[in-house]
Amino acid sequence: MDDDRDRSDAEWRELSGTALSMRWWDAGLALTTVVLGVLAATSSSSRVGLSLAAVGALVLVWSAVARPVIRRNEGRLSSQAVVAAGALVVAGGAAVAATPELATLQAFVMPVLWTLMPGPRPAIAANIALCLAISAGFVIGLGWSADTVATAVTSEALSLVFSIALGLWITTIARVGAERGRLLDELRDAQAELAARSRDIGSSTERERLAREIHDTIAQSLTGVVMLAQSTRGTLEGGDVDGALARLGTIEEAAREALTEARTLVAATASSGLTGHDVAAAVGRVAERFRRESGVDVSVRAEAVDLPRDLQVVLIRVVQEALANVRKHSGSPTARVGLTTRDDAAVLTVADDGRGFDPHSPSTGFGLIGLRERLALAGGSFDVETGPAGTTITCRLPRTPAGTGDLRPDAGSTVGAVTA
Repeated sequence: MDDDRDRSDAEWRELSGTALSMRWWDAGLALTTVVLGVLAATSSSSRVGLSLAAVGALVLVWSAVARPVIRRNEGRLSSQAVVAAGALVVAGGAAVAATPELATLQAFVMPVLWTLMPGPRPAIAANIALCLAISAGFVIGLGWSADTVATAVTSEALSLVFSIALGLWITTIARVGAERGRLLDELRDAQAELAARSRDIGSSTERERLAREIHDTIAQSLTGVVMLAQSTRGTLEGGDVDGALARLGTIEEAAREALTEARTLVAATASSGLTGHDVAAAVGRVAERFRRESGVDVSVRAEAVDLPRDLQVVLIRVVQEALANVRKHSGSPTARVGLTTRDDAAVLTVADDGRGFDPHSPSTGFGLIGLRERLALAGGSFDVETGPAGTTITCRLPRTPAGTGDLRPDAGSTVGAVTA
C-alpha cells in the first residue's frame, strides 16, 4: 500500500510540478514581486528598507534554492526540497514581520510548497509551517495583543484551509489523470499483444491449410509417380519394353497432374491483385488465371460491388478456394462465377456441372471448412447445393466489416446442405 501511495505521489508530483512551464512560475514571481514592492513602498511602516530587503530575499530564495528543485522534478522528498521549503517559510515570515501587508505573498508561496513537496502529506506540513511563520510575523510586526493573535490565527487558518482544499483537489485530479494514463498504456499493450496473437493464429491457420492442400494434392500425386517409377523399373528389368513405355506414359500424365496442382495452389495463394474498390475486376483476373493453370473453362458475371479492402480480400480468397474445389473434386470441365449485390450484402456464387458429392459424408479435405471459417470471421455465411447435375456454392458477405460479434469459426454462418 505504501509503495502504491509513493508511486501515486510521484505521479502527482510529475504532473503538478513539471507540467507547469517554468516561465509561468517566473511570471508569477514577477507579478508577486511587483505587488509586494508596491505594498512595501506604500505601507505606513517605518521599516520600508527592511521590507524591500525581505522581498528581495524572497526573490533570491526562489531563484537560488526553490526554482532548481522544481526544475529537476525528482519526485521524492529530497534534502534540497526540504531546504527550499524551509527557506521560503523563513523568508515569508520575515517579510510579514517587516510589513504585515506583505502577507499576500502566501498566494504565491503556498502553491510553490505544494509543487516542491513530493506528496500531499509533506505539502500540508510545509503549508502549516508557512502559516505559523506568517502568524508569528503578524505578532512581531503588529505587537503582541489578543486582537493581533486572533486576527493572525483566523486569517491564517482560513488561508491554510483554502490551500489544503485546493491542493488536495489538484492532487486528486493529477492522480486520476495518471491512473487513466496507466490504464491507457495497459490497454494499448493489450491491443498490441492481441494483434500479434491474431497474426500468429492467422499464420498458423494458413500454414495448416497449405499443409493439408499439399498433402491432399501434390503429395499424393508425387507418391503415385514414385510408385509408378518403381513399377516401371521392375518391368524394364523383366525385359517388357512395351509395358515400360506404357507405364512411362502414365508417369508423364501423373507428373503433369502434379504440376497442374502445384500451379493451382500457387495461384490460390497469390496476391489478390486488389488495387482499390475493383473487386469485380479482381474476380475476373482470378478466374482467368485459374483457367490457364487448370484448363477448366470459367465464365464470370461480376457486378461492381463497393466493399472495404479487407472484405474484398476475403471474397477473392473464397473465389480461389471454391474454384480449387471445382478442379479437385467435381470433375467438371466448366465453372461459373457470379457476383452481385443483394440486401446490402455482396453475393458470390460458384457453380459447376460436375458429379456432386454426398453432403453428409465425412470430409477429409479442408476446402469447405476453410470457406466457412473465413466467411464467419468476416460476418458472412454460405450455402451449398449439390447433386448429380453439379454443385453451387452461394456466399453472402455484408458490405460492412463484422463488428464485435462472435468470431468463432462456426459463428454467424448459415450452412445449407453441408456440415463439413
